[in-house]
Amino acid sequence: MTTMTSVLRFILSLLLIQAFAVHASWEQDSQSEPVSISPAAEELSAAVEALPDPLFISDAERQQIDRLLGATINQIQGDIANFKTLLNRYHTNNSDENWLEVQRQQLTLLSLSQSKQRLLKLSSTDTFNKLTGFGPRGVTQFKKEFQLARLNTEYLILFQIQSFKAFLRDLTISPVPILAAFFKLLLLYLLLNWWLKNSKKVIQHLRQPKPDQLTQPWWVKILLYLGSANRPIAWLIAITASLRTLSSLPSLQHLIFLEIIVWWILGGSIAIKFILEFAYRNSRNTNKTITALRLSTIRYYVWSIIVTGVILQLAQRSIGQGTIYHWISNLVFFWFALITILVIHKWKNHVFSPSNEQLDAPLAIRWAINNKNSFGLSIIATAIMMGWLLERSTKQYIIASLSNYAFFSQALAYLFRIEVAKQTQNNGGNSNLVRVKKDEVFQYILPGREDSELIDYPANEIKQLSKYLLSDNPAMCVVSGERGIGTTTLLKQLEYKVKNATAIYINCPIAGYSELLTLLATELGLNNDASEIQILSHLRKSEICYFLAIDNAQRLVKPRVGGLGDLIKFANLMRRSKKNHRCVMAIEKSSWRFVDRARGERLLFDHVVFLPRWSEAQIAQLLTSRINTEIENPVTFEGLVVPKQWDQEEITEEERARTGFFRILWHYADGNPTVALRFFRLSLRRDKSNDKVVVRLFNAPENEDLEKMPKPMLAILRSVVQLEVSSPEELSECTQLTIAEVIGTLRYFESRGYIEWTDDKARISDHWYRYITNALHRQHLLVK
Repeated sequence: MTTMTSVLRFILSLLLIQAFAVHASWEQDSQSEPVSISPAAEELSAAVEALPDPLFISDAERQQIDRLLGATINQIQGDIANFKTLLNRYHTNNSDENWLEVQRQQLTLLSLSQSKQRLLKLSSTDTFNKLTGFGPRGVTQFKKEFQLARLNTEYLILFQIQSFKAFLRDLTISPVPILAAFFKLLLLYLLLNWWLKNSKKVIQHLRQPKPDQLTQPWWVKILLYLGSANRPIAWLIAITASLRTLSSLPSLQHLIFLEIIVWWILGGSIAIKFILEFAYRNSRNTNKTITALRLSTIRYYVWSIIVTGVILQLAQRSIGQGTIYHWISNLVFFWFALITILVIHKWKNHVFSPSNEQLDAPLAIRWAINNKNSFGLSIIATAIMMGWLLERSTKQYIIASLSNYAFFSQALAYLFRIEVAKQTQNNGGNSNLVRVKKDEVFQYILPGREDSELIDYPANEIKQLSKYLLSDNPAMCVVSGERGIGTTTLLKQLEYKVKNATAIYINCPIAGYSELLTLLATELGLNNDASEIQILSHLRKSEICYFLAIDNAQRLVKPRVGGLGDLIKFANLMRRSKKNHRCVMAIEKSSWRFVDRARGERLLFDHVVFLPRWSEAQIAQLLTSRINTEIENPVTFEGLVVPKQWDQEEITEEERARTGFFRILWHYADGNPTVALRFFRLSLRRDKSNDKVVVRLFNAPENEDLEKMPKPMLAILRSVVQLEVSSPEELSECTQLTIAEVIGTLRYFESRGYIEWTDDKARISDHWYRYITNALHRQHLLVK
């Protein structure tokens, strides 16, 4: 307590000195006859100003600087004694002449102190260390500077009396400036009072997201931080404005020095609020004990920075960067070292918690754990452990942040897959494992059903479509995405959401427009053989508003000249109905690219939505939901060798294997859930020794010949992808190749397993679908 009281007294002394320094400058400007410094001080100041830049000082000039510094110190010592004599004389006779002499002497000492500060910076290292260190010369300089500070404090008291008399004299002459300042302060604090009462409501109103916003804009995130410190910020603005208003009055200019204290203290409070808000939003641990430790640590350091900052800044402005300033700087270093030791001791129990000690750690960390209670080594061991945990947490935070970017996640998953394959190969295969084949895999990995868990995937796209399709206005929209991305599920969701129309879902037949009209007529309650005119007439006369969801509408598109005929016919049919009927069509992305290029800027649909790839978390959620846990021996990831990653160090081996394998599936499927499910099923193996079904790394199809194929063969392969199922005649029309060339190429594809035949029509094999689409995408022949 005694030490703290001494520190506070010293801070108060420096505050008074700062007030004197600021006000003395004003007093000198306000005198009718400016107060001049002594000729010796002027000569030293001129000599210092004439010195070259520190980079160009020679050895001879360095010796000259040391001599000037010695002369300046001697001059200051004599002027301090003279200053003391003049103050005593003024106490005896407080005449204007004596006060003028006191002011002249004070300004002389101020000029000499500034010259001394500049010379110290330019002096040799040996001279600087002697004068600012803790040796005999340093102690002597400290005593002289402290004596000067005491005399300045005495002068300040006298100066405050003079200022107060001048203030009363100005008040009796004209109170208008005082009244104007009073009304400004009144208005300022009325605004402050209103803000303190209503700030929570205002900030809460601004934070509320708009209905169509899925993510918070950047200005809302800034408000989250400003809102956590709105009261200290409001007080800082109010007090700063008040001090500047008062300092504009005659005889009160010296009040501006309080702004330094206000900014350091309230600025520190604001910094604490910001740091705590950041830690709260980015911390994985919300334990109350950890939160209390974090708060105390932040307060220790921030308030230490505030106190030392105030002391150093006021010391620099009052007596310059002399011996006292450097002594304080050295003491600050030891103070922060003490604070650091105290903080390390407070965190010791948490740092060496059982959960942290059980982590896989290097040899140095094991040494720290073994010596955590050793006398003399406890602090060092705790510091090493804290540094390691901080490094580990930083790595995890960086990986988690970068994983939000698809490119980084894909690269990470690719490297992860290579490492898994390498470790699996090194460990060798298990001869007891056999592949689970055919329909049996669906007992372990369930197929999609109406009651399957619905993954929150295309939320933003559904909102966009709802603006058009769930209103009372006619609309035609398109949903485009890769095959298997989830367009059918999206159409079903929209069908269930429609309340103001009769919803009809139709899976477009492979035959095209004619078969689609037959299905549409049946759904509308007409005869199967109803013509286009009859369907159009029914739609025009119907009192019922229809919502049509046409799935697999890419079957109306043929990638050839005139291949948009069926699509345009259906679009015209809907537009000619002249009612508020609405229609949404799902068109595969590879086919939509052809539509987009053929139509150009000519409007065909009201709105087009492209479904994005699934994220890693969404794929993992889907795969987890499809694992059948109700059977006797559900799928297990036991024995799956996966490397550890920075963002997977606090989970069990089973969870790590599951997460790592799902990451591999997500990367290979490129965000396609259907492909991910297929290869998940291909990864199942049965252990003949215990009848358990385990997961092992799948063998992805690969063939370098596909990359080197001639362009005509790749064109046929692309047409098969776009047409979904296609006959040789259709492929001949789309590629402009002969039937013989097409049939020969298809036989080549069939021999390698690229395609399958269904009713004399070719389709891409599910096993090769991802590899083929990736190869065509790399050749710029297909848009995934």
